[in-house]
Amino acid sequence: MDRLDWLSLFAQSIPVYLLLAMSFVLCACICYPVGQLCGKLLHATDALKAYGLNLVGSILGVLVLFVMSLFWLPPVIWFTAAGGILLVFVLSRDVRSPIGIASFCVLLTVLAWPVQPETQRIYSPYQLLERMAKSDGLMNILSGGSYYQKVFNLAESHRSIEAAEDRYVRTYYEFPFNFKTKPERVAIVGAGSGNDVAAALRMGASHVDAIEIDPAIIHLGRSNHPEHPYDDPRVTVHINDARNFFRTAQQKYDLIIYGVLDSHTALSHASNLRVDSYVYTREGIDEAFRLLKPDGVMSIAFALPNESLGFKLSHILQGLPGAGKPLAIRVRYDSSTTTAFVVQKGRDAVLPNMEAFAAIGFTDVSQRYAQPYPEASIPTDDWPFFYMVSRTYPTSYMIALGMVMLLSTMFVRKTISLNDPIERGYLPFFFLGAGFMLVETKAITELGLHLGGTWFVIAATIIMVLVMAFLANLIVQRNAFQRTNLAYVGLIISLLVGYFYARNHTLIAFASPWANLALSGMLLTIPLFFSGIIFSSLIGRASVNISTALAYNLMGALFGGLMEYNSMYFGFAFLYLLAIGFYALAWLFSRNPGIAWARRLNIPRTGAAS
Repeated sequence: MDRLDWLSLFAQSIPVYLLLAMSFVLCACICYPVGQLCGKLLHATDALKAYGLNLVGSILGVLVLFVMSLFWLPPVIWFTAAGGILLVFVLSRDVRSPIGIASFCVLLTVLAWPVQPETQRIYSPYQLLERMAKSDGLMNILSGGSYYQKVFNLAESHRSIEAAEDRYVRTYYEFPFNFKTKPERVAIVGAGSGNDVAAALRMGASHVDAIEIDPAIIHLGRSNHPEHPYDDPRVTVHINDARNFFRTAQQKYDLIIYGVLDSHTALSHASNLRVDSYVYTREGIDEAFRLLKPDGVMSIAFALPNESLGFKLSHILQGLPGAGKPLAIRVRYDSSTTTAFVVQKGRDAVLPNMEAFAAIGFTDVSQRYAQPYPEASIPTDDWPFFYMVSRTYPTSYMIALGMVMLLSTMFVRKTISLNDPIERGYLPFFFLGAGFMLVETKAITELGLHLGGTWFVIAATIIMVLVMAFLANLIVQRNAFQRTNLAYVGLIISLLVGYFYARNHTLIAFASPWANLALSGMLLTIPLFFSGIIFSSLIGRASVNISTALAYNLMGALFGGLMEYNSMYFGFAFLYLLAIGFYALAWLFSRNPGIAWARRLNIPRTGAAS
């Protein structure tokens, strides 16, 4: 791309950046007074005790959100809980409390008012689902206002009256069974509202394992699919991440079908990953392929937003040990680019009677996707960015997040002023925040890889991070660990070990998946424990203003979130190296902050810090 093209693209993106800036300012205006209140409360007691209570509150907050997600509670409940607590806490003894309560009730009424009464809204742990009806009366599902899924009645009793669209849809859903007729056992990834499962039953499958990550989708499928596939005794539903299911599965399959997964535009809780990122890595597809019986078939259908994704899938299938030559058929379901990639164990995939399928619009594009493609752009567990065309530094992301960083600095300029010599003493908190964000991101992605990127795994990971920080704080409060230099050494060593493990999962592996999980958990937890020791030791100093320290720490965490996007070029293991750099800077600035404190306090220098 030449300079003029780049400038043109940037100019087109300016409205998006402005919208982002406005959204951030609005959120900041909401959170700013809450942050001020938090800062004042932190000064009401001992700094270490206040920080410990803050961590306990964070843990309780995550647990409450977990419960709300578990029961699919709507936003009106979220705001009632959060706003109600703030009202009671802030205005309980204020003469303006009646005005505050009345205003709050009006806002809740507006939020809960049914804009479209005919639409059922379900707030699943992953997304907002809206159930509507198609013109034929069958269910149509939107996600965040955009088309998501729809169901069809393709039962044999309905065949004589089905429309041309339904006949085409039937051909698509039954397409994988042309390679494996009447399979004994079938696994369906992204079972959704039940179309693929219903097709498997119609085609004579003896048993179907239906894997779906979103429980609300299964609920809608059970209640609204006309063929009621989930009520069939031959079907076992697994509410699970597909990657985790295949890793722990013991049975072998005749046919594994990847439906058109509907998370193509949905980001997960795990930072810049999508919820299906680890499903489409080389290692993830290989794990599923290993579960095929001899002569078993795997079919992966995908609505390709760009052609590069087709090349990636084709090349992953070509490289599977024991696989024959894959087949790519443009099936055009829901999109003109939807393509089914089929591979068979032990021999080349061959579609019988291709002429008949060509007559209805199916096209063989195998030769196109068999062309060479850069190996560096094939998604792996370390670089699981299947949706990126290639390893490209995320310039647009960095610009947008840089704007957020700049706006944040402007918001807290009176608190964070690097021109004043005293503030050098707070720089360790900044770098600790940056390093902590990177290590936390790696913890979420690592456990998402081992246990699946489900919402409860993410919640458990965040709780684990907070618990380790609380335990570290408790240890420092009791003076059980007073040498921060030793904690820095342990932190750096543990990060180096974590980096080596992240790059060499296969070299350090046990036969038991639980042993591997325990090893991963230990390697992810130890750095967070050491960093918690360091942070609590620093805020425990009498000369530290805890609210200023936390302001620096939060700004550092924001900067760490910006640096996290380096993983989109270098991979996730690289975050360990970045974290080591930030923690080394924190160590450098915390070794002797006495000069800075002395300048601000006008007292003689008392000696180096521990």
